[in-house]
Amino acid sequence: MTRIVFRTGAGAILATGLLIGLLLVFPGRRNLLIGAYELVLGAIALAALAGSLRGLRPRGFEARSPFDPRRVPAPERAAVGDELERIDRLVVLGSANAFDLHFRLRPLLRQVAAERLHSRGVELDRHEERARELLGDSAWELVRADRELRQRYGPGIAPDELERVVRALEAL
Repeated sequence: MTRIVFRTGAGAILATGLLIGLLLVFPGRRNLLIGAYELVLGAIALAALAGSLRGLRPRGFEARSPFDPRRVPAPERAAVGDELERIDRLVVLGSANAFDLHFRLRPLLRQVAAERLHSRGVELDRHEERARELLGDSAWELVRADRELRQRYGPGIAPDELERVVRALEAL
């Protein structure tokens, strides 16, 4: 608190000294210089008030600017969020029509199936019988290598069917 009083007093003394010097140099501009002096004293008073209010913050409280770099999410969090959004778009598109199911969502499901099967020592495209046995019929029909697109504008995968496929992949 004494620091604020000291700074305010020093600022007022400096402003007063400057006013006296300017009045001696420009005696005809007295009204203008006194108006400027009042503005400077008002600014000093506002700065002192803001400084004293800053001391009233609770301990541990940190005011952060929205531009503070510490508020920016970590790149890996952003990357995970972007990947989840991408997968969400693929699911929506795959549910909408057969083309997007076959060429957008199916490659992702095949990749997951191949990785899950590989951890069990089974290659998706080489050990088809064992892969079909582990995945189940509905998941196998979607991820098998020789699956063909029958209708480009046909319906996509139903949500309950996709849920069964995902559960089969998670079970591996």
